[in-house]
Amino acid sequence: MAIFYSAAAGAFFDDANHKTLPADAVQISATRHRALLNAQATGGIITAGADGKPRIVRPRAGIAEQRARLVRQVKREAARRIDAVSPIWRQLNDSRAPSSEGAARFAAIDAIRAASNAIEGEVSALPAAAISAFAFAHHPLWPAE
Repeated sequence: MAIFYSAAAGAFFDDANHKTLPADAVQISATRHRALLNAQATGGIITAGADGKPRIVRPRAGIAEQRARLVRQVKREAARRIDAVSPIWRQLNDSRAPSSEGAARFAAIDAIRAASNAIEGEVSALPAAAISAFAFAHHPLWPAE
């Protein structure tokens, strides 16, 4: 059993199932076939290279997708900072047994959330060219750790 790719058909063929193959069919390994299908499942597009062999092309993310990715990174950074101030178990304990120390931790968490919201607001207004260089982790709006 051998696997072939045809650029003209934009498809794979198995010689065990297909007695006639397209004229432009090129043989690929089962490992390469599996890797191509896995990449396609995560958003890649299978196209033919100059040699007719299949390759994956990753579509360039649009501005909305780039911003959404950056917002997710900001949210992860906020979660990391909140966990450093007070892990969830401590927050639960502070809720059940209020104290001045717990109130200070909640105030610190509120400051992190406010900074995260403000940074996300900046992200929504960033021009496309500035998104990849935006240093969210070292943004001056974050409270000191």
